[in-house]
Amino acid sequence: MAIARALLGWYDRTKRDLPWRRDPTAYKTLVSELMLQQTTVAAVIPYFERFIARFPSLVSLAAASEDEVTALWSGLGYYARARNLRRAAVAAVGAHGGELPRTEVALGELPGLGPYTAAAVAAIAFGARTFALDGNGARVMARLGGVSDSIDLPATRLRLRAAGTREVPRGRPGDFTQAVMELGATVCTPRNPRCDDCPVGTSCAARAAGTVGQIPRRTKRVARPVVRVACACVTDGARVLLVRRGPGLLAGTWALPEAVVASVSGAARAPDAAREVARRLAGEVGVRAVAVEHHGAVRQVFTHRDVTAEVFRIEVPQAGRARADQRWVAPAGMKELGVSSFTRKTVALGLAAKRDNVARRS
Repeated sequence: MAIARALLGWYDRTKRDLPWRRDPTAYKTLVSELMLQQTTVAAVIPYFERFIARFPSLVSLAAASEDEVTALWSGLGYYARARNLRRAAVAAVGAHGGELPRTEVALGELPGLGPYTAAAVAAIAFGARTFALDGNGARVMARLGGVSDSIDLPATRLRLRAAGTREVPRGRPGDFTQAVMELGATVCTPRNPRCDDCPVGTSCAARAAGTVGQIPRRTKRVARPVVRVACACVTDGARVLLVRRGPGLLAGTWALPEAVVASVSGAARAPDAAREVARRLAGEVGVRAVAVEHHGAVRQVFTHRDVTAEVFRIEVPQAGRARADQRWVAPAGMKELGVSSFTRKTVALGLAAKRDNVARRS
């Protein structure tokens, strides 16, 4: 395949006007690439603009606290990306004078940056002749090459990346990587691809064979486990008690005290079982729970699990002393912390007038 000339010509004519493509810098490329992982462009744009306004450089990002960074990330999900971005900034300031290193190898040595991000920044920001394979790129390269093996297999992704690398032109390697991503996002889409509008359609093995609809093939995913948790909304009427989550789902963000009630595939246990868990949670955070009032449930389907949270309001006469991993926060003050959309929903339900047996799904 010799697709670079046609693809770059198409990219020059049709590429979207995106904020990280205006006055581009290596830092903006890094921020955008981490934000765009597993997140749509439309969702990322406002977050990117706010993030760059608040942290315009690696140095300003490195000087920020984790809470300041995750607060701006709140609602975007996959919070490990925010922590990894800050870790990379701190390392770059300490070891590279506040600048990102210019080679793929050195970028990959920064904490929190994986092979894809290192390749993307090296190609787009520094013109390295390398190829970054994201989900869109994998789909494009699989269809162009007629590759029917599952793109979830590491061996297949290595094969697809090698195929893309062979096509990278000596000039404009970063634009080539972006053009492949753009093609996958706008033309060579997962469903209903616009093959008639494809600038490299004559080079596409899947189109020639009539197998575009069958490629790429994905490995069948295991069903998400169904998890039921109890959340204790401890409040003095004006503030709620939040705790910092440990390793695992939404790690490092602030949330209501929470514990698993059941992880089941059959019938869920009654709210009474969750009530006892909420009462225990209150004791663990130093609160004596006199009344534990069930306010309903919030359901959220995450990438790897389906969670239903039974929310219980526990009134206290006044806020006690918070430990290092606890915060008493007014609802309006949550914007200053890294708080997930899931937590915002559980807090809102816990503070609302009682509505028993209410289920909300994101």
